[in-house]
Amino acid sequence: MLLMLFLMLQASSTDIIVTGKRLEEAHDACVRGECTPLRDAQASIALAEARFRTGKYLQAKNLLGRAIRRNRAKAATDPKPVAALYEAYATVSLHEGNWDDYQKGVYAQVRTLRDNLPPDDPAVQTAATAIGDMWLKVNDPREAIRAFELTEREALRDGQPAVAMLAGLRRVMVMNVQDRGAEAIALLDELEQRPIAQSPRYRTALQIIRLRVSARDADGKELARLIRALPTRQGDTPILIKSPRYDAITPVTASRAAALGNAEGLGNGHYGCRTMGVDAVRWADVGFWIRPDGTTADAEILRNSRGADWTDVILKQIAGRQYSPTAGEPDSPGFYKIERLTQKSAYVTPECSNIARRKVMNGFETLDLTEEGSATPAAAN
Repeated sequence: MLLMLFLMLQASSTDIIVTGKRLEEAHDACVRGECTPLRDAQASIALAEARFRTGKYLQAKNLLGRAIRRNRAKAATDPKPVAALYEAYATVSLHEGNWDDYQKGVYAQVRTLRDNLPPDDPAVQTAATAIGDMWLKVNDPREAIRAFELTEREALRDGQPAVAMLAGLRRVMVMNVQDRGAEAIALLDELEQRPIAQSPRYRTALQIIRLRVSARDADGKELARLIRALPTRQGDTPILIKSPRYDAITPVTASRAAALGNAEGLGNGHYGCRTMGVDAVRWADVGFWIRPDGTTADAEILRNSRGADWTDVILKQIAGRQYSPTAGEPDSPGFYKIERLTQKSAYVTPECSNIARRKVMNGFETLDLTEEGSATPAAAN
């Protein structure tokens, strides 16, 4: 996520970059070549974050692309800032609907870290599953499984049990999405036999993943029992356990799709020679509370773009989520979360044309915009 990338880079430097005029000035200095790669990454990601939040996805993407061109030759000496720029560029590209640029950004991020840092560096380990995650985002779970399996084998061979465990857990989650519950449970049983599984961190992670797999078919009472068995602290942020599916398509979107098909004389999602329009990026920011018991409350649309006529679908889905319980007073409002949801889109090339155009699709890309300190004092104690 852009915000977390910016905060991570900022934590490694004593320089503080603020939004507004000073942020623009800091970025302009980097454009003039007056910044180190770290400073440039800080300023560029922070300014791209500001553009992204106001829905200016292409501006954010172009800004990051120029920052990459200024710094990519310095990957050998400053791999982490350069990789952060690639990751931010990939994130914006995904939300903007350009899957090719998204994939290129992810590959460049991983390559930059692997080629210029030791294998046991935390940044390399964190990025180890990025390729598999990328295949999931572009709706290819088979390639995702292959990527996670490769990562796991290489990690076990190189004596990196933490990376192997992470890749194994990712495989479990893909199997869960594919309704391969029995295989997912069998893999969890195998992962729990590894020595690293005895550490508190991974023991809790395995317990939560097992709960998420079991939650798909659990009724209300069974889910409540599983949740009570969890530790009340898994970190500062509650963890999503169960999430209902979004409605496949809203009536407004369905009407629009039908109108497009009638205009083109086509169906089945194809785009003919007369399809000249480019769909706009449609997004919404939603805020909601996660109570100490893991249920959600008071979901509301904070702001949204024009044409985001599916916000009722978002609110309904969030109301049905179940997060892990957290320590805190029962009457505390809990943890406040803000998410950016962008309607999925992709660039397609109509027949009789060489120009790709953005077309909306079903589903949403989600990015956490929550600021640090969103837990109330009562919930954080």
